Amino acid sequence: MTASLVGHKVSLRILTIDDVDEKYVGWMNDEETTQFLESRGRSYSIEDLKNYVEKIKECKSDVLFGIFENGNNMHVGNIKVGKIDSFHMHAEIGIMIGDKDCWGKGYGTEAIGLVLKYAFNELCLNKLTAGMYSENVGAFKSFVNNGFRKVGVFRKHVLFKGRYIDMIAVERSRF
Repeated sequence: MTASLVGHKVSLRILTIDDVDEKYVGWMNDEETTQFLESRGRSYSIEDLKNYVEKIKECKSDVLFGIFENGNNMHVGNIKVGKIDSFHMHAEIGIMIGDKDCWGKGYGTEAIGLVLKYAFNELCLNKLTAGMYSENVGAFKSFVNNGFRKVGVFRKHVLFKGRYIDMIAVERSRF
């Protein structure tokens, strides 16, 4: 497995429990940061997140990378290749830029591109998929900028701020 994936703005490396700190806990307990995540709406402790990172590390079908800003090595988010299906050779991507100061800087777009290369070149996957709330315009743009295409919309599928909104499905094939 690759130790790290290096881009122009960010680098990815496997997240460890040493990366779980109060800042990370703060992201997960911030309503605005988690508004588009299925993990929102509950309270997290440092132990909860360390247990999550350990559980993912032991799981054969998930790879969790931390997203680190180049230059200062600051942890700014996470990206996961999950539900890896080694028979059909596909998986899902989930991403979170937790550090609000890093929103809108292209970090998510670059992280998706790095994990895309990893998934296709090292895991030899055939396809990657992702889902996002229709309100999460930034995430949608990041995936489209990496060659993903919209393949479906689940109408009024998720509850968001007291109303049902659409869930958008995107995919990118290796070939």
